[in-house]
Amino acid sequence: MRGVAEVDVMRLLSAGLKVSGRQHKLIANNIANVDTPHYNPQELDFQKVLRSEIEGRGGLSLRKSHPRHLDGHRPAGRIDNLAILSKNDYNKVDLDDQLAKLSENRGRYVMYSRLVSKKFEMSKNLLTALNR
Repeated sequence: MRGVAEVDVMRLLSAGLKVSGRQHKLIANNIANVDTPHYNPQELDFQKVLRSEIEGRGGLSLRKSHPRHLDGHRPAGRIDNLAILSKNDYNKVDLDDQLAKLSENRGRYVMYSRLVSKKFEMSKNLLTALNR
């Protein structure tokens, strides 16, 4: 595994935004199905999926039979169906838990987006200083 100094910052930040977006969709889907009988919530292990995105293992590539075929790329993040205590309708979504996860994920997404913004601002300032 590579050290921290060898990780491309923009790759890390864009992977963080991508994984946060995927996690947001899963959490929103869990919340939307809070009253669906027999629904099992899905969860994404953020750290594992982020690490696989950074290392380039973030998706499945399709085999191409011709060089001009488009690359088909599908995210391969691990999604777990959680088995926890269920309500009378066998729905296992805990709304309070999902809302807490949504809040945590939102904070993570805001952090990554602000860091991307700062990185572009630094590049812009550098280019402006060089052109003087």
